[in-house]
Amino acid sequence: MRDADGVATLAAAGPDPGGSRQTIDFLGIRVDVLDTDGLRERVLALARQQGPHRVMYVNADCMLIAGKNAAYREALNRADLVYADGIGVVLGARLWGHRLPGRSTGADFMPGFCRDFAGHGIRLFLLGARQGVAAAAARRLCEQAPGLQVVGTHHGYFRPEESGRIIGQINRARPHVLLVGMGAPCQELWIDGHSQELRVPVLWGVGGLFDFLSGRTRRGPQWLLDHGFEWLCRLLVEPRRLWRRYLIGNVRFVFHVLWRRYAAGDRDRE
Repeated sequence: MRDADGVATLAAAGPDPGGSRQTIDFLGIRVDVLDTDGLRERVLALARQQGPHRVMYVNADCMLIAGKNAAYREALNRADLVYADGIGVVLGARLWGHRLPGRSTGADFMPGFCRDFAGHGIRLFLLGARQGVAAAAARRLCEQAPGLQVVGTHHGYFRPEESGRIIGQINRARPHVLLVGMGAPCQELWIDGHSQELRVPVLWGVGGLFDFLSGRTRRGPQWLLDHGFEWLCRLLVEPRRLWRRYLIGNVRFVFHVLWRRYAAGDRDRE
């Protein structure tokens, strides 16, 4: 189906995504309380509606960036869905008395999501990563999810003035879901800044997902990933690029959470 403006839509089915959102306020960011199955249901529901709907994630590094970058923080809080992609957010929220069901990591769930997308006729466009990586990720997804429709790909290394041309290419392809893999906060700011130009129901920031799906970046043993040590696996794979984020950033995040919690406790006692 298409709406009056020619935007690709699906027949309405399932719950209305509006009005049923359950969130917590963690360090000034609204984070949705949902597990991976809940995330799948919400994305499927959003893809059936007229957009744009913005889907974003947060991890410990994102929370630190949001604390200093007001534009990024506001983009996250304008999103229609923000999920925890990182055990640090889950554990940090627990210190504040909140309970999140767990982390949802794209490299784990996206092949399964794409099988659902294929079954519902949901079309994807992949935007991001270096030249050729999004196309390689698309090929791998189509192998893992027979019948999946990927209607286009484009690398993420383009100048701001090229955005209009790329948005036109995306709109002509009529996807239901646009996956944007430029890393935080660039992808969120790009989505937030161009959401009204994109005739796409779901705009989804996915970070380095295409590098993982394409096989360009290794992830590490599954048992470590399952027990919340993805950060360690990534550090071992890319130590020169990521040592500062994980060795310094994780410690800063812990102290930031504890300090904010202590300060909030002091205010409550006054």
